[in-house]
Amino acid sequence: MYLTDEEKRMLAGEEGEAVRLSMEILTKFGDVYGAERLAPVRSVHASCMYPNFSVAVEMMEKFAELGGKFRTVTTVNPTVNPPNINRWAEFPEPEELKEAAIRQMSAIRSMGVIPNWSCTPYFQGNLPRRGEPISWIESSAVIFANSVLGARTNRTTMGVDIASAITGRVPEFGLLLDENRVGNVLVKLEFQPESMFDYNTIGFIIGKAFSGRVPVIEGLPSWTTANHLKVMGAASATRGGIAFYHAVGITPEATNSEQAFKGRTPELELSIREKDIKAAIEEMCTIKGDKVDAVLVGCPHPTVGEIKELTELLNGKKVRQDIKFCLFASSDVIGWSRQMGYIDVLEASGVRIFEGDCIIFHNIEAWGWQNIATNSAKYACSLPPGPTYLDVLYTDIKGCVDLATT
Repeated sequence: MYLTDEEKRMLAGEEGEAVRLSMEILTKFGDVYGAERLAPVRSVHASCMYPNFSVAVEMMEKFAELGGKFRTVTTVNPTVNPPNINRWAEFPEPEELKEAAIRQMSAIRSMGVIPNWSCTPYFQGNLPRRGEPISWIESSAVIFANSVLGARTNRTTMGVDIASAITGRVPEFGLLLDENRVGNVLVKLEFQPESMFDYNTIGFIIGKAFSGRVPVIEGLPSWTTANHLKVMGAASATRGGIAFYHAVGITPEATNSEQAFKGRTPELELSIREKDIKAAIEEMCTIKGDKVDAVLVGCPHPTVGEIKELTELLNGKKVRQDIKFCLFASSDVIGWSRQMGYIDVLEASGVRIFEGDCIIFHNIEAWGWQNIATNSAKYACSLPPGPTYLDVLYTDIKGCVDLATT
């Protein structure tokens, strides 16, 4: 791998041990993937997850103890957020989990992270420009950055993200290169999506059909919003490991199909009709029996508009005693929603609000759950396998509210 003189000095330890270790990680990682050089980055979205895994905590503390400091704009993914642990009696957590989470968060804070604790950093000021190389982690954030923003990132892994933030570098391979951003499969939408739930389900279908490819999607309506693309991408990324797609006439690298395919013929084609949406919904519903233990919403983290919709649906209603209703959201959205009166309504209805958190990191075996309902295709894909082993009722947000309150 070619290194600049500055990068050689960094690798030699002239800028400190944390920088040296980070450069060692990046160069070895780049060698594995055949990167010819390191690209400069000014935007990192990092992981500070899994305090229940001691190695994750120790790794973060190692970087901090070596004097690591972030030289880039660096946001951070949700985690087990200590203020949420044992906040409610029905959600018990071991004290050692809280202690590990505090240690891990303290370490990454000391290095200069922006403590947004969210999977939607692009809504919280980490907004790279089109064509800019970045180093992001978290599947839904990665696909949004590549597809909607037109920035360039691979699905960075834990450790590499911190090394990138400390050095301002990332190995240049994969989706950082022009030749790997060309569409290779075609999706023709033959029905009109009307809701966030529709876009969630479209994303699941695309992910299932085209794992690891670069889909070009024709037929999305012109009024499609960034929030629609957020949930569609999250489902595609979770179900099929997709990190980049083109939506013709909507995303920045696909003014038309010719631009997205660069003159190449698609390797495969897929048409999505209303019957395919119904079949996908049925496939995602793995629930057995008719008892639901909890309703989970907020994956990816919602906008204030989504909080408003939930508030209007719940206003004046009460969550049943035998169901837990959990909302996951970032602190900024919770703060704005509280100022607008939404949080008071939700909490009065019995909603438990997890700030800067995600259910996937909690040890929920002790909570006794077996079946959950959710409006998130990402949750519907990720919760049935280990470590959660939850069965899912996949329905829209109104269905979630109706189920929890009637």
